[in-house]
Amino acid sequence: EPGQGTSEEDCLWEPCSPAQYLDQESGCQDCPADQWSTGGNMTSCNNCPDGKGVEPGQGTSEEDCAWKPCSPAQYLDADTGCQNCPAAQYLDQESGCQECPADQWSTGGNMTSCNNCPDGKGVEPGQGTSQEDCVLMT
Repeated sequence: EPGQGTSEEDCLWEPCSPAQYLDQESGCQDCPADQWSTGGNMTSCNNCPDGKGVEPGQGTSEEDCAWKPCSPAQYLDADTGCQNCPAAQYLDQESGCQECPADQWSTGGNMTSCNNCPDGKGVEPGQGTSQEDCVLMT
């Protein structure tokens, strides 16, 4: 209250804005990257969930945390984040995981194309998870 302070110790920090935390030595500070805060008298910021992030001083709630970009060999699943494709599929950057065509195989993961079966051998579309799946064609 005005006029109630008799010494510096009586002074309190003003509440911080959202996306900030209260440092008792220097006052309000922006939350670091990948952290958020509702402000007030919080003395630390909250971490974004794994795989999500936010720019420094921009996170006012967990909802501000967005999925971080995936590596070129992964796709973004809106619920679970960056993912590798399963076996017998390859990653198409435009349309996500796709089944390997007939007579091709893939171990999945970060494959961006499928491998051809050896000459004279083949496999059904989307069924080739290793070269051993390629069988003699009759």
